Amino acid sequence: MLRYCVAFLLPMLGACSDGGGYVLESKAPPSAAAASAASSSGARDSVLPLEVDQQVAETFVRIGFGLNKGQRFQSMEFLTPRLRTSQAVPLISLVKQYNEFDGERVSAAVEKLRGRVSGIEFGREGSPVLYIELPYWTHQREEATTAETDAKIPEAENDKFVAELRQVFVDELKADEFSVNRRRIRVWWD
Repeated sequence: MLRYCVAFLLPMLGACSDGGGYVLESKAPPSAAAASAASSSGARDSVLPLEVDQQVAETFVRIGFGLNKGQRFQSMEFLTPRLRTSQAVPLISLVKQYNEFDGERVSAAVEKLRGRVSGIEFGREGSPVLYIELPYWTHQREEATTAETDAKIPEAENDKFVAELRQVFVDELKADEFSVNRRRIRVWWD
């Protein structure tokens, strides 16, 4: 079903790209055996971040957190789409301080994830929340190039990275919650 939908939507997405929209690229795993291993391990096709209008994204975050002067509206629940770290960093730094959340320090930590993750989502679940998507395959990293060899990222390597992230976001940046669901990490500050 997914392949049918992608095949159906691809011409439309291509048409959008002529007007400055988005181009969807798909890359298959290196072999049928690898594809079978990926699906049996719970890995799903990674949705790599699309380019967004940064000015609109900043307005979205400003409205959501009620950061505009004289603004009498905010949202207690919102989330950006998956972004590249370079897109997420300026959005995170807009929120200067929110209890223990320090936007400048958090954005500096997210900047260091560049090329190591598949994407970042930022928003609010009452308080600031950050979702970090970790790749299953090396080609799913946000800065991956076609020249790189596709390789499955071992669980041990992923576990080490998760421990590093926990140390940074919980111990150093005082996050109240840090949870892992497969290769998706949720970090939340109260």
